[in-house]
Amino acid sequence: MYIQDLPGDSRIVKQYNDGRPRWDDEQFLLADLIHVMSGKPHPARPKPKKGVDRRETPRRAQIRRKRIAEKRRRAMARNAEISTEEG
Repeated sequence: MYIQDLPGDSRIVKQYNDGRPRWDDEQFLLADLIHVMSGKPHPARPKPKKGVDRRETPRRAQIRRKRIAEKRRRAMARNAEISTEEG
């Protein structure tokens, strides 16, 4: 079970973030301003995590690929329909 939209300073968030609260949009914007003004990135800015997004299970990935393929098929059919109407 996943819990989403917890406050950045909740105990659960801190537990999975090495004891530090999660940054919100304001903190990222302020860190970007510091970076622009000083030319150096903010030392406490969280580093992007590398690796696989564990929320996407193989089943979800399969559903997502199927939806993307269906969307592309519909777009190609619509483009073909438009081109036959024009010419």
